[in-house]
Amino acid sequence: HARSEVSLIIRALSFISDVLRLATEMVMMRSIFTLFIFFVVKSELSAARAQPHPAFFMSSNGGGDQSQRNEIYKVSGSGWASPKWNWGYADGTGHDCAMICRDRLNSRETRADLVNNLLNPPEVDGGLMMQEVETSRDPPFEEVKLILALSWQRGRWDGTDGGIGGYGEVLSMMAKANRYESEDNDACSKALVQDMMARFHLIASKSAVNEMDALSKICSDIDILKRKCSGLVLREMGFIENGL
Repeated sequence: HARSEVSLIIRALSFISDVLRLATEMVMMRSIFTLFIFFVVKSELSAARAQPHPAFFMSSNGGGDQSQRNEIYKVSGSGWASPKWNWGYADGTGHDCAMICRDRLNSRETRADLVNNLLNPPEVDGGLMMQEVETSRDPPFEEVKLILALSWQRGRWDGTDGGIGGYGEVLSMMAKANRYESEDNDACSKALVQDMMARFHLIASKSAVNEMDALSKICSDIDILKRKCSGLVLREMGFIENGL
């Protein structure tokens, strides 16, 4: 009889041991599953955060009506009207050109030289076509537009874009690739100058505003006008000191 009780106790202990082992395995499996879910959710959140915020980024509409593609830094498929531009995202030619631009303008000296070149463009033969005039001056104005865009994008964070109604609006129009990207290059240039001048008082000193107002009276060359206008905007935004 005693042996029977001992046998029952051993069997009971063995059963309890099996139950505890099974419970432990289930707890471990649940912990592993919980960790797996945690890392999946964390990964998804990180990916979501990596997407540009709509208040600060915008994607080009591809410029469906624009046949001419103005490439920048000789990057294939670059330019505001290109469907590969994808402004504000990390997987487009816009991102590639922005990296090149920041690298080239990573010193105060190079930024000061750029602004000086914009404010003092060389005279060219008045008989040249508009496209020939643009290519005869350095840097190409498509690069200048990219520099302006990156400055305005940065300005949204530090307030140097003029705030509400400021150059963030011009950046939005630039990214839509309609107003400044039509086949009428002269009209595009005039529109950009008009939009930059209209907001200049939001970022500039009174003396700088007077400089800007005088430009339209003394500049008959639209290429010179838009370069000087761009140079003043960059200077007053603190581009030389702050960079991109």
